[in-house]
Parts: sequence; structure tokens; C-alpha cells
Amino acid sequence: MGSVFGFLFLIAVCVAQREVSIPLSADSFRQILRTAMPVPDGRSATASDIRIIYYGTNITQPSTYRVGSIKRLLSNPNFDVRKPTTFYIHGYVELWNDFSVETVVRAYLKRGGYNILVLDWANFGFGNYIGAGLSVQTVGMETGKALLKLLKGGLSLQGLHIVGHSMGVNVAAIIARYLKSKGVKVPRLTGLDPAYPGFYPALLAVPVSPEDAGFVDIMHTDGGGFGAPASTGHADFWPNHGTAKQPGCLPLTVPLTAEDFCSHWRSWRFWAEAVEGGKFLARRCSDYDTFLRGRCRNAPLVIMGIETDTTLRGNFYLRTAAQEPFALGERGAE
Repeated sequence: MGSVFGFLFLIAVCVAQREVSIPLSADSFRQILRTAMPVPDGRSATASDIRIIYYGTNITQPSTYRVGSIKRLLSNPNFDVRKPTTFYIHGYVELWNDFSVETVVRAYLKRGGYNILVLDWANFGFGNYIGAGLSVQTVGMETGKALLKLLKGGLSLQGLHIVGHSMGVNVAAIIARYLKSKGVKVPRLTGLDPAYPGFYPALLAVPVSPEDAGFVDIMHTDGGGFGAPASTGHADFWPNHGTAKQPGCLPLTVPLTAEDFCSHWRSWRFWAEAVEGGKFLARRCSDYDTFLRGRCRNAPLVIMGIETDTTLRGNFYLRTAAQEPFALGERGAE
């Protein structure tokens, strides 16, 4: 019943803007089926089973550490505390080896020069949505403790960049707040379409805000649907208005299927492409309609993605292509 209630909660918030049709795939109902699983096979809903996965140079051979024994990572011969570190956090009912996570990891491996850590919190992120949302406090606190151990062990704070998708953004915010309470301010926190239901307003947990890190940049791709409906960072980027349906996503979908998450998932696709070198250029503007009318063309071009200028403030708009490569360069900012 809890799982059903959780998805009824989701439907109440999101389905109003969704129209139903029949295009389906073999994976269409994967996310829905995962809500019926309290925890993934072989996992336990305990703080000690939260895991951090380290990728060296090969995506097929990662090393896994439980948060309580994270100091072992410092002894890994491939882990270089002097390198910049990206800490990626997946969303609700996702696994560390899902295509979404692997896409981001592969992008960083291709770029090179980074320690890549992935937070595997699926043991709390499965089951009903409300339960998962209420768990982000525990997950964030325990992960924050683990990261603090790495920082005390010599990991470069200056190079630390936390990137979260969907509900993972809310976990990221709590990690950053925990570290801040210990006198450690995360330099940069990036939110990829932060989860909307239950967080705006803050019913399940306080959502991400500019106070959480030195620089908070947010990418919106399904604002008001599965993603946050309003600005919530220092710099908020709104590709294609930041709402569904994103170009290339089916106009008619069955609610809560993989096809229906297309716009929400565009955020990690855009991010991965930017990491690989895609140029997503945008301009600051008051709103998307004003942007489309060309009234902000005198505003400077700025970059959305890993190379974003951390001094940016405000709302930025751009257009993308309907399929990969999504980045349009300067054309996307015209």
C-alpha cells in the first residue's frame, strides 16, 4: 500500500500536464516496478549499506566501499587525492549501474583528469516515493560523514564538485549542509533537474539553495513536472524553457513510464554531453518568451555545464537539438 500511495502522490502533482498515449518499450515500466521493491536484491535499508563507488580508468572495474569504511579508498593506488573529484548522486529508483549513471561516468572518463565517485543509495531510494524522500536526510548525513573523512585524509576540497540528479540533488544539499556545519564549505554543487514533488514546498526535506555551497548551478528540463518549478541556485539554466516536453521527447506518453521521464532525464544527458565537450551556450534573460523574441541578444554568451563560470548569477536560457548531439553552440543562444 505504501508504494501505491507514494505513486498516487506523484501522479497528483505531475499527471495534470501529462497526456496519455500508447508508445511503449521493453523498459517502459521499469521505474514503476522498482517502487514495489522496498530495497534492491542483496541490499538492506540500513545506513551501513550506503555505498560509494570509485571509478579509476575502467568503467567495468569499479571499487565499492561502504560509507563506514570509506578510509580504505585512500589506500587505493589509483586514487589521487590531488585530482579534482566529482561526486555523482543518482535519483529515485535508480541503480549505480543504470544507463543514466554510466553515461555520466563514461563522459568523465573520456574527459580525463578526475576522481569519479558515485553514491549508491539505492538501498534507501527504492520503494515508495515518500519513504525515499524522507530518507534523504539519513543518506545525506551519513555520506557527509564519509566525505569529511576523505577530506581529512587529504582529498582536495578545492576540487570537490557534487553533482546530483532528481532526488539525488536533495541528498547532495544535505551532504553540503553537513559539511558546512563542520566548517567545510563545498565549492560547487550542481543540480540536474532537482526533484519537485514533496520538496517544493519542503514537505519531505528542505530543497537545495544557494546557501548550500560556494556555487550552486541548476539545470531545469522538466520544471513543474518531475523537476523543480522555480529558480533554486545561484545560476539556473532553462534549456528549451526548462519544461516538458523537451525537443525529441514523445508528445504523448503514459504517465510514469520511461518515456514520460524523457524530459526529466534530459538533464543528465545534457550534462554528460557538456562534460565530453559539447558547447551549450546560453544568455541571461528575464524569461524564455523574451529570450525567443531576441530581446536578450545583447547579453553575454555563457556556458551551461561543467565549464560554467562560477561567478554567474540569475536565470539563463538556451535551445537544444532534438537528438544527440544536443548542443547547438551559439545557435542555441540566438
